[in-house]
Amino acid sequence: MNKKMAVVATVVCLFVVANAAPKPNIVHIFTDDLGQQDVACYREGRASLYETPNMDQLAREGMRFTDAYSPAPTCAPSRAAFMSGQYGPKNGVLHVMGGLLPRPLNPDFRYIAPFYSCRLPVDANTIPRVLKQAGYVTAHIKKMHVGGRGYSYPYPVTYGFDFSWGKNKDYNDPGLWDKNMKHKQAYSEGLWLPMQPNRLSDFATSDPDDPYRTDPNDDDRPFDGTVDLALKWMDKVVPGDQPFFLNYCTSMVHGPLSARDGKRFEHYCKKLGIPVPTQLGSMNKEHSGQKNPYYATMVDTTDWIVGKLVKYLEATDDPRNPGHKLVDNTYIILSTDNGGCTGIPVINEKGGREYEQVTDNAPLRGGKQTPYEGGVRIPFIVRGPDIQAGVVSDALVSLIDLFPTFMSIAEMEPQPELGLDGCNILPVLLGKEKAPRFADGKMRDSLFFHYPIEMPMSSSVRKGDWKLYLNTGPGVNRAPDVELFDLSRDLSEANNLAESNPKKREELLRDLHAWLNKHDAPMPYKNPGITKTPHANQDQVPAITGRGSEGDKLWVTYETGQGKAKVVSALLLYTLNPLEFQKIHGTNEEWFQVPARVESGRVVADAPPGMTHGVLYLRDENDFFITSEPLPSVKESNYKIKDSEIVKDGFGYQPGLASMIQHGEAAAQSARNAKRDTARLDGAVLSARQLSAQMAPERQACYLAMARIRNEIRAFDDIIAEADLEVFNFFPLVDLSKW
Repeated sequence: MNKKMAVVATVVCLFVVANAAPKPNIVHIFTDDLGQQDVACYREGRASLYETPNMDQLAREGMRFTDAYSPAPTCAPSRAAFMSGQYGPKNGVLHVMGGLLPRPLNPDFRYIAPFYSCRLPVDANTIPRVLKQAGYVTAHIKKMHVGGRGYSYPYPVTYGFDFSWGKNKDYNDPGLWDKNMKHKQAYSEGLWLPMQPNRLSDFATSDPDDPYRTDPNDDDRPFDGTVDLALKWMDKVVPGDQPFFLNYCTSMVHGPLSARDGKRFEHYCKKLGIPVPTQLGSMNKEHSGQKNPYYATMVDTTDWIVGKLVKYLEATDDPRNPGHKLVDNTYIILSTDNGGCTGIPVINEKGGREYEQVTDNAPLRGGKQTPYEGGVRIPFIVRGPDIQAGVVSDALVSLIDLFPTFMSIAEMEPQPELGLDGCNILPVLLGKEKAPRFADGKMRDSLFFHYPIEMPMSSSVRKGDWKLYLNTGPGVNRAPDVELFDLSRDLSEANNLAESNPKKREELLRDLHAWLNKHDAPMPYKNPGITKTPHANQDQVPAITGRGSEGDKLWVTYETGQGKAKVVSALLLYTLNPLEFQKIHGTNEEWFQVPARVESGRVVADAPPGMTHGVLYLRDENDFFITSEPLPSVKESNYKIKDSEIVKDGFGYQPGLASMIQHGEAAAQSARNAKRDTARLDGAVLSARQLSAQMAPERQACYLAMARIRNEIRAFDDIIAEADLEVFNFFPLVDLSKW
């Protein structure tokens, strides 16, 4: 190449680099319970009651996936899998009701669900934390459901989001959020907030003081605070020099079913040929079809929300990409957390309950809370830079793929240390690959599901066109032990081929068992207390013969010898029972687990600092659960009662107090080594020692003593390792002035 050509080439390269688009923005619209067949473009020629023009347009301008999956058939495990990029057995979240003591739902239920967490660890590798490494500014709006019981700690900001809510659900930017605003709950919950006193009233009006005031310039659509907040946040960050990630998570279309938009509700009643209801009760007692005007209005409203966000991106100039709109350099992802809910109970005029059909996922079988296709196959649409318009893909994709895909969009290299289970699907989106590949280049041909919870106890695998279900709770889950379906010929999963195709059945069973073993997936346990149709070897279950504690150690003894099964593993389940959160969140108590040691005829555990109650769970060689003290079934004592109130012994507060004292002494020594004043911590430890020496110290006094030591240790979190103990970071610091 001569000098003249070299100069020209250099100028061209510099021009290309100077005009290259900056890192793309990412907008994830994460709906709740939206069934795949609720979106009109997925009906593929079949009539749809629900009108979804904005979602349909998104599909026309992007890529629509027919074989996309949520990792679980309920919200919390799917959201945790999305946020962590990991399957539930790895991240610990398997269902919604996590952080509770495992108990049989009914005394005669043959299996008991294992313990599982209701939160990701506060230091988990999450999408916002990793995207920050690439310079992204991040926001989470509305439903999270991966941190703690209900809306309690950890908050979205705890998991790394720049903008979201903290304590009392106040968002952390005073410029965007007035914590003293009028109609605060209506604004933070949006149009989803249940109507009061019932769904026959409280429709949005044109009254300026109505928190859902209708807009005559937008077809009389009601106002939604969550959408308004999302638009305000984008307005604030767009002029900056950073790409942004917005995780917008509406609670639509989750029940209770109601419709703020009276105009659209009347439209769907008319479309169905039914009168607008004047009495409470079911709108559809049938078990098939899309016939519910309340639900239709909620789907319609969800579509309107999608349109508001997309139209903002289409109308707003992109200062980082002059001459372009934001949409030109933004990936928009529409997804949901599980399949559509098929039916719920509703209250009628007489106060009784009636069945109400919500939606119909046909031709998919089942719906939310079932492991079948209707429970986990979801709408999944992506529009963005260089994605060819109008493409329909049958690639096997999952919500766990979004983490590595977002990293690729952010121009980040794979990080094996993150332990991600999903695939980067950006090559599929850009038409460079037909199917997802793992970071090592291997093509993925299977997705796995593990749901050892309540009635549907099962695990499953989809491999190619085949889907296999393993019943892990026979007698609770009434399905056959194994089901096998060819989805290419039987999308409705009506013809079980497990017996007629043993070769494929055994192949998929091997794959599923290998995956379960690889992830050490918690499995349901046999109930040793059933009297009807007892299990084999139930008479061999060793009984607890004693329990007690010494200092920070707690223990149980159990039967051994001839005729008794061997105990092979044990866990200590414990709660910290923070009074601050009892006051704010009522019964939202949360339990955690640590390993216990199995010795000859004895199980021993170390009480975590601050433990208020504990229960030891032993597993014998025949997979029976044995607890350190008898516990009632859920039928006998339901979830409205805190588990700490059904525990009769729970080892008291003393082991947790002793452990906290020891940890406080170690922390004080570390702080002194760092030349820090430890007078306050020393005083807290001394007071706790004096309390511990009493014959029967009052329990609240024990808790407050432990909380004081914890607060003082956390004051040194910049210099000592003791402050980083996981149990010290389950909850925010307690304001002891209130007690």
